[in-house]
Amino acid sequence: MTLLLVMVLAAFSVVFSPIVVRVLDRKAGWPLALIFLAAAYFLIREAGPILDGTPLTWEVVWIRDLIGTGTDVMFSLRADALSLFFTLLALAIGAIVFIYSTEYLPRQKGSTSFYTIMTAFTASILMLVLADDVLVLFIGWELVSLASFMLIARSGSGGEAGSIRTLILTFFGGLTLLAALAIAATKAGTTNLTQILAADFWADEPAITITVAMLIAVSAFTKSAQFPFHFWLPEAMAAATPVSAFLHAAAVVKAGIYLLIRFSTVFHDVAAWNWLLIVVGMGTAIMSAYFAVQKTDLKKLTAYSTVSHLGWIVATIGVGTPFAIAAALVHTFSHALFKSSLFMLIGVIDHQTGTRDIRRLGPLVKQMPFTFASVLVGALSMAAVPPLLGFVSKEGMLTAFQEAPIGNVGVVILLAAATIGAILTFTYSAKLVLGSFVDGPRDMSHVREAPVSLWLPAALPGLASLPLVFALGLFDAPINAAVTTVSGVSPDSHLALWHGINVPLILSLIVLAVGAALAVARKKVWPVVEKRPVPIPSGNDSLALLHHWLTRMGRVLARMADSHNPRAHLVNLILLLVVLAAVATLSPAVVLGAKTEGIDRWMDLIPLTLITLSVIGLATNRNRLSSAVFIGTAGVGVSLQMLLLGAPDVALTQFLVEALVVVIIMMVVRHQPTLFKKGTKNHATTVVVSILAGVAAFLAVWGLLGRRDRSELAMWYLDNGPEITSGANVVNTILVEFRALDTLGELSVLGMAAVVIGAVVASMPRHPFLQGTHPRPFGQSQLNSIPFRQLVRFLIPVLGVLSFLVFMRGHNDPGGGFIAALIAGGALMFLYLSKGRDSKAFGDNVPFLLTGIGILFAVFAGVLGLMRGSFLYAIHFEFGGQHWSTSLIFDVGVYLAVLGMVSMAINDLGGYLRPGSPLEMLDFARRSGPLPPTPEVPGEPDGDEDWPDPLNPATAPVDAVMAKAAAAETAAAGGAVATGTADTRDVGPGSAAAAGDTPGTGPASEDTTDDKENLR
Repeated sequence: MTLLLVMVLAAFSVVFSPIVVRVLDRKAGWPLALIFLAAAYFLIREAGPILDGTPLTWEVVWIRDLIGTGTDVMFSLRADALSLFFTLLALAIGAIVFIYSTEYLPRQKGSTSFYTIMTAFTASILMLVLADDVLVLFIGWELVSLASFMLIARSGSGGEAGSIRTLILTFFGGLTLLAALAIAATKAGTTNLTQILAADFWADEPAITITVAMLIAVSAFTKSAQFPFHFWLPEAMAAATPVSAFLHAAAVVKAGIYLLIRFSTVFHDVAAWNWLLIVVGMGTAIMSAYFAVQKTDLKKLTAYSTVSHLGWIVATIGVGTPFAIAAALVHTFSHALFKSSLFMLIGVIDHQTGTRDIRRLGPLVKQMPFTFASVLVGALSMAAVPPLLGFVSKEGMLTAFQEAPIGNVGVVILLAAATIGAILTFTYSAKLVLGSFVDGPRDMSHVREAPVSLWLPAALPGLASLPLVFALGLFDAPINAAVTTVSGVSPDSHLALWHGINVPLILSLIVLAVGAALAVARKKVWPVVEKRPVPIPSGNDSLALLHHWLTRMGRVLARMADSHNPRAHLVNLILLLVVLAAVATLSPAVVLGAKTEGIDRWMDLIPLTLITLSVIGLATNRNRLSSAVFIGTAGVGVSLQMLLLGAPDVALTQFLVEALVVVIIMMVVRHQPTLFKKGTKNHATTVVVSILAGVAAFLAVWGLLGRRDRSELAMWYLDNGPEITSGANVVNTILVEFRALDTLGELSVLGMAAVVIGAVVASMPRHPFLQGTHPRPFGQSQLNSIPFRQLVRFLIPVLGVLSFLVFMRGHNDPGGGFIAALIAGGALMFLYLSKGRDSKAFGDNVPFLLTGIGILFAVFAGVLGLMRGSFLYAIHFEFGGQHWSTSLIFDVGVYLAVLGMVSMAINDLGGYLRPGSPLEMLDFARRSGPLPPTPEVPGEPDGDEDWPDPLNPATAPVDAVMAKAAAAETAAAGGAVATGTADTRDVGPGSAAAAGDTPGTGPASEDTTDDKENLR
C-alpha cells in the first residue's frame, strides 16, 4: 500500500494547493514541500527490500477483460531500484524548489496556477516512473508534456512561442512512444511493462526489436532535448526560474533518460541502438556546449549546458554495459544537484540585480559573497573539477566510453569528442562564474546579498556535491541495485575519487589545463565565439520552415475542395473508390467465395424500387420541397429493407429518424429559394462518374456480402451476450454494455451537436420565407391547426406511454433508450406542428439541460461500474422479482440527450419569433387591432398584404416595421381605439373579431396581453 499512499499524497497536493495558496499565498510552498518529503519518507522506509531485489507493487483492474482474452488492463505501479531512484530524485528536488519558491515568487500574483500545475507535474512524473503498465506509462508521459506546456505558457507572451514548440515536439515524441508501446504490447500479448521487457520476441524477431528501439530512442530524444529536438529546452527558459530548475534540470528531461535506461534492458546489445545513442548524444553534447559558450544570458547558457550534459548521459546509456548504466545514473544524480542549484542561483542574481545578462552585470563578489560561493561550487561540479561529485560522474562516463561497442577507432574518436566537449563545458562554466561576479562592466555597489531564505535553498543541492563526494560508498548499493534491475547483472561499481592513473584521469588533466588557459584568455576568446555563430539554420528556423511548407501543401490540397459546389468535394473521393474497386476486380489474387443460399429474395426488389425511384427523383428534380419528400421516401425504403432483413429495432430507429429529419428539413427549406440553382455544364462527366460509382458499389456489394458466415465476434455476441447481460436484445446490450464507451462518445458528440446548432442558428442571419409559406400569426395556419390540436390531446399521451414501454422492453426486445427518445421526439414534433405558428416550444435552457443531464446520467452509470472494477461495467441485480441492470441508467442518459437534441432543433429552427424582434412586435401589433392603412405596394392586393413584410427589406425596412409595431403596442397599452378597416381574412381563435369585441377594448385587450406573454 506504500505506492498507493505515495500517489494519493501526490494527488492530494494537487487538490490541496489552491486552498493553501488562498490562505498562505506564495508561502504555500512550505506545506506542499512537506507533502513531497512525507512521500519520500514512506518510500525510503521500504528501500531495504527494494534494493535487495523485492520491488513494491500495487495494482487494480482498470479495464476488465470481458471476452476471455486474458488482457485485463491494470492500473499497475511498481517500485524497483530504478523507479525508486527517479522517484526520490523528483520528490527531493521538487521539495527544495517549492521551498525556494516561497521567497522567489511575487506576492499575490499567479501563485495558485504555479503551485497547482507544479504539483500536477510532480504527480505525473511519479506516475511515469512508477508505472508497470504501458498505458499508465503513456498517460504519465503525456501529462508531463501538458504540464511543461502550461508552466511555460503561464509566463505570458514571452513564453508563448516556446510553449508551443515544446508541445509540438514532445507530443511528436508521444506519438512515437505510443507506436512503440502498441507494437511491444501486441507482440507480448500483455500491457504489463515487466512482462513485455521479459518477452521472447525481442530475441526472436530482430526487425521488430530494431523498429521499437528506434521509436523509443526518438521519443526519449524529444523529452531530453537531443538533436534535432534540442532547441525546445532553451526556448522553455522563458518560464519562471523555479520551473526551469525543476522541470528542465531534474524532472522533464530526466523522463527521457528514465525511458532509455528502462528499455536498455532489451536494447543494450542492439547495434543500431548503440550507434544512434552514442552519435546523437555526443554530437548534441559538443554542439550544445559550443552554443552555451556563445550565450551572454545566464539562463540560456545554463539551458544549453543542460542539453549538453543530457547528451553525455544519452551517449553513456548507448554504450549499454552495466558499468555504463551505472555511470549514467551517477551523472544523472550529480547533474540534478548542480543544475537545479545553478538555475535557482541565477534566479537569485536576477532577483537582486534585475538582469541575468553578463553584459549588464558588474563585479558582484563583494556584494553577494554567499551567492558567489554557491555558484562557484555548482559551476566547479559542472566543470568536473575535483574534489566534487561532478568530477566523479564524468570520470565514470569516460571510463564507460572505453567499452563502447563501436570498434577501437570508434572508441578513440568518441574519447576525443568527449575531451572537446569537456573543454567546452569547463569554458562555459568559467563564463558563468567570471561573467556574473568578476568581469561585468557595470557598477554594482548598490546591490545587496539576497536573504538567507532565498539563496540557501538554491545553494543546498549544489553545495551537497562537496560533502557527498566523501561518502561515495553510500551510493554503491543503490546504484548496483538499479543497474541489476535493468541489466540483470550487477556492475560491482565502487565510486571513488581516485582510481589510479588511467586514460580518464589523463583526459581530465588535459581538460583542466586547456580550460584554465582559455579562461585566462577569455577576453580574447569569448568575443570571437559570441560574434561568430555556427552558420547553420537554428532549430526554430527549421521548425518554422517545416510549418511553412506544410501550410503551403495544405493550401494546395485544400484547393480540391475549395468550392461551394458539392461536386468538388465528392468527385475525388468517389473516383478513388472507383479505382479501388477496379484494382480489386482485376486483381488475380481476388477469389470470391460461394454465395450463401437463400440470400437473394424477390421481396428485396420492393425497397430497391422505392429507393431507386427516390434517387432518380432527387437527381432530376429542382424543387427543394419535392427533394425533401424524395429524401424521406428513400429513407423509408432503407427502413423497409432493414425490416425485411429481420432487424426491426434498426428499422424502427431508421424510420423514426427519417420522420424527424423530414420535419427539420422542412423548417430549413422555408428559408431557401424555391428551386435549386441550375447544375454545372459538366453533365456528361457527372453522369459518367455516377455510373462508375454505381458499378463500383454494385461490385462491392455483390463481391463482399453474403459470401461468408457471421464473424467470430458476431457469433460470440450471439452465443454469450444473453447469458452475460441477461438480455435477449443483443443489439441493445452491445450498445449499452459491451461497447458503452463508444456510445458515451457518440452521446458526447450528440450533445456538442446540439450546442453547435444553438450557437450557429442563433448567430446566422434570417432570410425571407418562401412565398406562401410565411405562417400568419392569426391567419389560415391557425385554422388549419385546429384539427391537429384536437388530435394531439389524445396522441401525446399515447406516444408518451409507447415511449415508456419501448424504453423498458429494450433489454430483451426491439427498443431501448434511443428508439424511445425518438418516439418522444416525434411527440414533441407533433406538439410544435399543432401550434399553427412559429414559436419556441420550450424554454431557452431546456434543450441544454436535457442534453447535459443526459450525459451526466451516462457518466454516472460509468462511475457506478467502478464498484465492480471497470468504468461503465454493467452491474446486474434482482429486485422485486425482476432483473435490473445499471445499463438502464445509461439508457436514461441516452434518452434525455436525444430529447435535448430534438428540442434544440425545434427551438432554433422552428422558433422563428424572438422576444423583441421586429416580427414578434409585428405579430403583437396585428393582434392589437387594425392600424391606419399603409401605403400600398405596387402589385400587392389590399388588406392584410398592406402590412409590411419584415422579411423583405425592399418593401419594409426594419425601422418601418418597428415603428408600426410600436404604435400598435402604445395604442393597446393606452386603451385607445384605433380606426380603420379590420382585416377580416386573418381572423383566428382568440382574436378580437372572432370574439365579437371591438378591437383594442375589453376582453380583446386582455387576450392580446396574454398572447404576448405566451409568445415571450
